[in-house]
Amino acid sequence: MKKLYAVENDFFMKRFVLASCAFAVLIFLSVFKIKLEEKIDHIFSVILAAVSPIYAWIVSEWIVNEAKCAVAPTDIFHKEPLWIAISLGSVVLVYLLLLFITNRIAAASLITSMLSIALGFAVFIVYELRGIPMMAPDMLTIKTATSVMNDYTIQLSYLQLMAIFAAVGLFYLILQLEHNKVFKTVSLRAAALTMTIICSAVFVNKMVYTDFMEKNKINIRMFRPMESYQKYGAAATFIRSIGYCIVDEPEGYSVAKVREIISKYENETEKQKKKPKTPNIITIVNETFADIKVLGDFKTNQDYMPYYRSLVKGEDCVYGYTYASIVGGQTANTEFELLTGDTLGFLPQGTTAFQLYIHGDTPSLVSNLKLNGYTGNQALHPFNPYNYNRPAVYKYLGFSDFLSKFDFPENVERVREYISDKADIDRVISEYEKSRKKSDAPFFMYNMTIQNHSPYDQDWDNFKQPIQIEKSKYDDQANRYLNLIKYSDDSLKQIVEYFKREKEPTVVLFLGDHQPRLKDSFLNKITNGEYEKWSSEDMMKRYQVPFVIWANYDIDKQYIKKSSMNYIQSIMLDAAGAEMTGYQKFLNKIREQVPTITSNGYWGANGKFYQIKDKNSPYYDIINEYRILQYNMLFDTKNRVNSFFELRK
Repeated sequence: MKKLYAVENDFFMKRFVLASCAFAVLIFLSVFKIKLEEKIDHIFSVILAAVSPIYAWIVSEWIVNEAKCAVAPTDIFHKEPLWIAISLGSVVLVYLLLLFITNRIAAASLITSMLSIALGFAVFIVYELRGIPMMAPDMLTIKTATSVMNDYTIQLSYLQLMAIFAAVGLFYLILQLEHNKVFKTVSLRAAALTMTIICSAVFVNKMVYTDFMEKNKINIRMFRPMESYQKYGAAATFIRSIGYCIVDEPEGYSVAKVREIISKYENETEKQKKKPKTPNIITIVNETFADIKVLGDFKTNQDYMPYYRSLVKGEDCVYGYTYASIVGGQTANTEFELLTGDTLGFLPQGTTAFQLYIHGDTPSLVSNLKLNGYTGNQALHPFNPYNYNRPAVYKYLGFSDFLSKFDFPENVERVREYISDKADIDRVISEYEKSRKKSDAPFFMYNMTIQNHSPYDQDWDNFKQPIQIEKSKYDDQANRYLNLIKYSDDSLKQIVEYFKREKEPTVVLFLGDHQPRLKDSFLNKITNGEYEKWSSEDMMKRYQVPFVIWANYDIDKQYIKKSSMNYIQSIMLDAAGAEMTGYQKFLNKIREQVPTITSNGYWGANGKFYQIKDKNSPYYDIINEYRILQYNMLFDTKNRVNSFFELRK
């Protein structure tokens, strides 16, 4: 099991053991009903009141660190003591609020301890599931995370179990307190509570709404949050990540500025070289479909995506690589970029756009195809329909219907425990054939598969694995993953071969949503140990997935070396000769200067990699124009310039 972060420090190890022993002695006294004098009992109550939030914080960091104390070595106090003060300060403020609200030491100590330790477990578990520690925005995806928890095995280390034992001892001891009432008068209690609320408000304002941490050299990195956990622990990192959920107006934003930007592109948006086509459009976002050879070198006994490679060698396709803003999970963020044309680059890193920002009708690929007379307009995802608030969000994006795992028969074909890509594509074809009996209008369907979802930690009777990675770089989880990709490659063949036989003009878009969560040990093997040293630009390889846009009629063949999810819909519509909105044409235009943009940064046409907020970039102005237009579409909905984001009829 990979450690989230590790700090070896005998100083804190000894003190943790001593503290645990002390609690064990106190529990012993409590169990055997050894009564202390009232005065001594009261002293113990006061000591426990002072110690419990600090002890709970240490246990929490211990759990996150896989039982290695999260408090850094002693010399950190001479370099960056502020993060410890912030972490402890947050726990103490919560404790004081609860103390003055309940007026009971036991209640405040117990609730604070449980919350702190729960945070530690949440961070640890999210890391085990996704490979990236939990940040504040992930709290909105708890329902989604718990829906797949049964598919994972979380193994706690021996020392983590000891930490849990220590925490249970703490909880038990707290419940034994007798002299735990704080204030005898309401006025004193109210005054203390008021002061604590004021202090808490100042603390939250400083830590969440300002750049106080950054000015004091505490730089929380949402792109690689593990580094922040290593330096500053769970509490401080999590607190600062709350601030990144807030979306500010772009520099120079106004409705007048939006119209000014639009006017610059009016000639582009009004152009129409030929009469637009209305082919059927099938969009398949294949769960975790990726070619992990982009990460490093390894060999297999046979190709795991032969049909994809043969398809892109032929005619009538646009293909290449696109970059996601996510890795290992949070599929809904790829869906957001793909369907809206917006980028997560202008949103706080770690947020889930479906749950945070879409609360009403939003222009999208779906709504615009519907305006263009398309029928079907279905979303298909053969899994839990409620993850990421999909039912509501899909409706806001314009889908007429949403098919989930509950719309499949019980005996549907599965690979491992998930509905297979073959059964999934069978359903896509079935829905298409149903629509042909009802209407001759062009058909659109959006399909988000599930077959390849992690974990990859066990074998199944219904999962054959003919593909084998060479022994020198073999990894059981990576090997299972590649065999799943072969199943997906077969499903690509299934849909393409079907529409090759159809006379109606049809476009099929097939791409992965993100790369898989794989062991760091495997990634180090295939990169000869370089993976852990990768720069931010190197790390972009972890966000790279293949895509292909294929048509059963003549389209110009094109290879796109670099793109990103926000551009894919405009690339597809342009290749198909379909009608496009002003916004979609704008995206195609700026793609010439900024071919790739994600939440992790962007490449300019000059081949250099930039951070989103880099004002020294030669592309800063065009990036800010894009940011302004996206803000108008997504946030300033009352003043949204709908004529630019929607097809004009």
